[in-house]
Amino acid sequence: MPLPPAPPPADGTIALRDKLIFSTGGGLQQFANTAPHYLANPIFNLALGMNPVLIGVVLAIARLWDAVTDPLVGNMSDNARTRWGRRKPFMVAGAVLMGVSFAAMWWLPREAGQSFYFGYFLFNILAFYTGVTLFAVPWNALGIELTNDYNERTSLFAYAGVTHKVVGFTTGWLYPLTQIAVFQDVLEGARVVGCVCGSVLTVVCLFTALKLKEPPPRVVPIAQRNREPFLKAMKVVLSNRVLLLFSAACLITMTSLTTVSSLGLYINIYHIFGGDKVAAATMMGIWGTTFNAVALASIPGVMWLARRVGKHQAIMIALGMVSVSAVLKFFLYTPAAPFLQLSVALLHAPGLAAYLVLVGSMTADIVDYDESLNGRRREALIAAANGWITKMGISLSFIFAGLVLSATGFDASLGNNQPPGTVLWMRLLFCAIPACGTLTALVILSRYPLTRHRVEQIQATLVLNRSKG
Repeated sequence: MPLPPAPPPADGTIALRDKLIFSTGGGLQQFANTAPHYLANPIFNLALGMNPVLIGVVLAIARLWDAVTDPLVGNMSDNARTRWGRRKPFMVAGAVLMGVSFAAMWWLPREAGQSFYFGYFLFNILAFYTGVTLFAVPWNALGIELTNDYNERTSLFAYAGVTHKVVGFTTGWLYPLTQIAVFQDVLEGARVVGCVCGSVLTVVCLFTALKLKEPPPRVVPIAQRNREPFLKAMKVVLSNRVLLLFSAACLITMTSLTTVSSLGLYINIYHIFGGDKVAAATMMGIWGTTFNAVALASIPGVMWLARRVGKHQAIMIALGMVSVSAVLKFFLYTPAAPFLQLSVALLHAPGLAAYLVLVGSMTADIVDYDESLNGRRREALIAAANGWITKMGISLSFIFAGLVLSATGFDASLGNNQPPGTVLWMRLLFCAIPACGTLTALVILSRYPLTRHRVEQIQATLVLNRSKG
């Protein structure tokens, strides 16, 4: 039986004020995904001599923990009934925990030994990502609840994408900031940078949690009356074929990119700048600034493309651009012209910007699809389930990153006298792993069924079902 035509969306437009407040959460996601990773190897490996495999294990455990807590918090938030709403209490707690734990993470003693550094880093990063989960999962759910309009969802997450990229201007400079002359050494620099970042993180996230309004029930009808047990909810969500298909593409994309992301610094140090860590760190900061500037400028184009061809086709175009840019890195990262590597951002940045904006918007469509199958809305849990699947892969990628670095033969104690072939292997893997990963994700997404027309049909049916009580 064909579904009825979709009616015009009711109250689908989001106020600019709410878009701007919501967008600050995009900055948190950028910071949480990049800041610990950008600082981990430079501080723990290059400054303290910690084994890169151990660093990878800590990062992997942290993201695995993050992946496990996401659906738990998602189900708790979906079922919460408090005078402050379903989302805000979790977001406030997360804002405080994130700031305190990030500051503590980099308050490191000198010459304490690998076992101490391993345990200290692990404890603080687990606390940090617990705070991230408490804030980010309800924040994502609010983004899904704010509108049911197909294109307005993309617009909302585009605002978050803008803030994501604005914060990206700063995270690439965290390591260079630890090296400025005013500090005694890089460890003192890390302490100061960590405290400043932690304080700003808490203030900004508290502002978002307290000022962002939760939509009333008329905007997002809640069909459920009874609380849903976590295991039952997860079983239903993980039986959603469209969610699994989408999550698999996200998992492969992010895992392939994360596995080799730290190699960029090492290639700059040992291939492009002949062992000059300060020059390499500065270049990484310039690269990050360039990347985020290009990404920021491309977001209006992403919105236009998604409206023109639909989210599905737009995200496939984006992943194709990322794949091509990965191959070009082998030729454009060259000591003959160090700044030539910045041209990679012309493809890589728009591709990842589109991916970032569209993943949130497409997740909202999947929430509607899930409700059409099961008669219950699970905004936070479905957003968290997608994150859980993706982060499980990312947690493994941090171990892979350490193993990849070790497999190339790299030894930090040897400085510029690395074994023959080490730098070449770094360059090959830096290009090949993300190129293969994004191409695989493209093949998977070719079977994604939620086109614009299909989503609008689903929403029309949901409106009819809700009107029947």
